[in-house]
Amino acid sequence: MSEKIIELILQNPSGFETEKIIINNRNYEVSYEWKRRINIEIKPAQQLFQDIAISEIEKNNFMIFITRSPSYSLRGTRTALTENLLSNKYTPALLSFPASKISCENNQVSYTAKLRKKNSDQLIKIVNYFEALIRTL
Repeated sequence: MSEKIIELILQNPSGFETEKIIINNRNYEVSYEWKRRINIEIKPAQQLFQDIAISEIEKNNFMIFITRSPSYSLRGTRTALTENLLSNKYTPALLSFPASKISCENNQVSYTAKLRKKNSDQLIKIVNYFEALIRTL
C-alpha cells in the first residue's frame, strides 16, 4: 500500500480507489471507499464459482463485556480454514478494528473494516496484518 492513497483520502472529501496486491502468488484487490468513514475491503481478485460455503468471523462485543476477554463469533460452517484463522495470531489484530469481519468463501479469505477518516494511517497496518495472516495460514 502506498502513502499516495492516504494522501488522496485526506485531500478529497469522498471517493473510491482500488489497488492490486500479490500475496503468496495470488492476486488480491484492496478497495477504499470514503466519505465520513473509510471502508476498506480486501478480497481475492479472481472469484472462482464453486460450491458456496461461507463463514464469517467477527468480534463478539457482548461476550467481551461479560468475560472481559476477547471473544469471536463464527457464522457459517466450521472448516479447517476457519479453525486456522481462529488460532492465528493476526486474527485478533485484524478484528480489533471497528466493524471488522473476516470472511471465508470457497477456501478464500477476505476482510472488511470501517475506520474514521482521521485514522487513515491505520490502513497500512490493516494491509500488513492481512498479508501476514495469509502468509501464515
